[in-house]
Amino acid sequence: MTTLSSVPLGLTLNNQARRRLLWVLAIITLALALLPAPLLPPHRIAERIMAAAGSNWRPAYILAVVGIRAVFYGTLGVLAALGLGPAKTTRGRIVQILLVPLAVITLGLLIRSLKIGHLPVAAQLVVPTASCALGTWIGLAARYRRVQVTLVAVTALLGLTLWSLLGGVPSKVSSASAEQLHHLIAEASTLSGGDGRFAALVESAFAKARHDSAGGDAVLQNRAAILALGIALGHEKIAPLAGLGGDADLVRQASAARGNATLRGREDWPRHYLVSAAFTVLENPFISDSAMLVKEALDTLNGGSGFSFTDLAADKAGILFAEAATRDEPSARAMQERLQKGFDVEAFFPPVSDLPDGLSADQFQSQYGGVGGRGYRRVLQEIDRRLSQCSGLR
Repeated sequence: MTTLSSVPLGLTLNNQARRRLLWVLAIITLALALLPAPLLPPHRIAERIMAAAGSNWRPAYILAVVGIRAVFYGTLGVLAALGLGPAKTTRGRIVQILLVPLAVITLGLLIRSLKIGHLPVAAQLVVPTASCALGTWIGLAARYRRVQVTLVAVTALLGLTLWSLLGGVPSKVSSASAEQLHHLIAEASTLSGGDGRFAALVESAFAKARHDSAGGDAVLQNRAAILALGIALGHEKIAPLAGLGGDADLVRQASAARGNATLRGREDWPRHYLVSAAFTVLENPFISDSAMLVKEALDTLNGGSGFSFTDLAADKAGILFAEAATRDEPSARAMQERLQKGFDVEAFFPPVSDLPDGLSADQFQSQYGGVGGRGYRRVLQEIDRRLSQCSGLR
């Protein structure tokens, strides 16, 4: 037997253990390298969830997305844990519990960033990190037979993950959003359609936010304005997430205020813009950034309008708008002052009609390499360049 040598994880490894660990690392690295970015489930999985739960397509697909990521990263955690030799001390075991998931996720983050060309939103790491940690604990529990301790840790982890993903909004924001909806309903009755309707409602919502936040919380009022706009001009299904699901009449009247509002002449872009903005202020960035790609994937897989880089641009613009309006108190007040002078579309949404639109799944894959492909990254960089020139989004 070769002399044992110390390693940072509180282990001692002989040659056989080293080889086993290297094989495990190679398998994990290969799996991460082959992983699509983002990881989306096969169409049939979502169909079976939809049939079993009796739900419609989109909730089933989102559940499938979360499920497949949880299973994948949980499996990596188990594999990493079982690939380690046993720690000789309690301290070494604690180090394993903390560092093994961190090492796997860091490796995954590095590989994914190289593939897609940018870092993911931080909250997108909630499911992979939690699942990898859970898998690691299961693997270590199997090795050390510490079942009771593992169950306590798993329960705490699941509770934290559920809280992170479901989130919610404070009651003050819900109340302010309801007031904004009443305001927008009254305002919409005096407006004509087109781009002017969209601009006037955004201006009016932020004028009310400015008035209501005089000497108060501008961030809160801006969040309420964006949520109300998201319901009225985006989609009424945002209402339950904003704590307004119980007032069906108000939500129905607000959705009727949508009328034929347009953004740069398109009726679908106001919805993309403001739904993405609303998701951003729901204190759940996992939803906002992921929902863009999930929605576009749904369009290609479910016979919809196809993958649209123009829609993706509207999604990203809406997110940047919400971030600029709610980042902190000075930013919130600066947005109120800017919109008091009027909604200048050039400052908030660049021309994007020349970007690829309505691509079928085959076209998107062959011409742009799918999500994360070289062609996809090239167009995404162009979108980001145009958005960076919009002064209202900075």
